[in-house]
Amino acid sequence: MLRDTLRNKDYYDEYVEFSTETIENNINKINSVGNFTDEVKMNKSFRLVSDTMELLHQKYSRGDDLTEFKPYLLSALEYRGWQKHYADLLPDNEQTARIDWEELHEDDLRRTIIWLAFAYCLDMGKDYYQQVFTLIDNQGIDAILDNLAVDMAGTEREIANTPLFKKRFGRLYKVIDGTPEQRPALVKAYLDGWYKAEGSPDYHLMDTDAYTGYWCWGAALVVKLYNIDDSSFIDHEYYPKDLVHWSDA
Repeated sequence: MLRDTLRNKDYYDEYVEFSTETIENNINKINSVGNFTDEVKMNKSFRLVSDTMELLHQKYSRGDDLTEFKPYLLSALEYRGWQKHYADLLPDNEQTARIDWEELHEDDLRRTIIWLAFAYCLDMGKDYYQQVFTLIDNQGIDAILDNLAVDMAGTEREIANTPLFKKRFGRLYKVIDGTPEQRPALVKAYLDGWYKAEGSPDYHLMDTDAYTGYWCWGAALVVKLYNIDDSSFIDHEYYPKDLVHWSDA
């Protein structure tokens, strides 16, 4: 059954097929011998992680069985390892090429939150989370990422005092920083303000394939991580409740 009803199943079938083929094509290019430089393979590995997160987004909206998502999460970790591998292979005079792909940008944090939400809600395990945070690194830069690393993986790291991207993720940080008693109301406020914080994209009104469903993955992550009572917002239009309650099914 579709979880997002603003598009039909045929739309998502086509989208998922295209994304799957794109991922497979890039894997073949990375594994080819002599056709691409290490820098190109590093870049394509980054894209593999990003495309995998978008594929999970699409499959969730289509209503796919969440038990089938775990292999994709294992692949995403492998692809992120490839990114580091090819970055490490760059000669010293080309190491600067990796900086833009590894430092934390706003959309990178968005994709990381999607990754962490699926991983934690589907119980990928502490060792998995530790590997993810080790590969992402960027310690002491963003209070959201740092606190999640400590609370999910038990890692010891420098913790930033504030979120790096306050306009988009400030309400998410308030949930993380709040008391257990405050958190249900803070998540509700986060969900209510999420669409505007995303820039009110209105993808559903466009005659394109840009729309993949509106889901506030950060809400799913913090509700599951901090065991927050979601009864006051469980039917919120942006709340991916099936992911949060996967283990209850």
